[in-house]
Amino acid sequence: MTFKLTMIAAALLAAVAGVGLAQAAGSADDAIQARQAEMKANNKAMGDLVAILKGQTPYDPATVKAAADSITAATATAEAAKAWDASFQTGSVKSRAKPEVWSDAAGFAAAKDKLSSAVVTLAATTDQGSFKQAFMQLGGACKGCHETYRLPED
Repeated sequence: MTFKLTMIAAALLAAVAGVGLAQAAGSADDAIQARQAEMKANNKAMGDLVAILKGQTPYDPATVKAAADSITAATATAEAAKAWDASFQTGSVKSRAKPEVWSDAAGFAAAKDKLSSAVVTLAATTDQGSFKQAFMQLGGACKGCHETYRLPED
């Protein structure tokens, strides 16, 4: 199996696995775990993209698209699981989400929209130059949200 097909298969597998998680959600702990699964999937996708940015992996539109699709699927899965619903702020599972996620719902929604827009731009790249610009936009969206809405690690 080629690298491109492997990446596409991995994105599809993540989406399918996420659907099962979304169907299982129903408690605050389930929602927190769905949020964490979203962030882990996004982190994995970012790792693949950073390898391209650093020149460790050559630019490949299929790889970039697979990473963008993975982020999109993770977001959709978290939404389906009501992972960011205000009624699921806390549970017995440790969460790094700040209360501002819910107290500044409009700001958080804007941050999510910024991420979504950056992912669309990233998926449309056709070369290393456009990829680098789109990656910086994506990285800025991630960083801005994390700085505002995520607690630091212990």
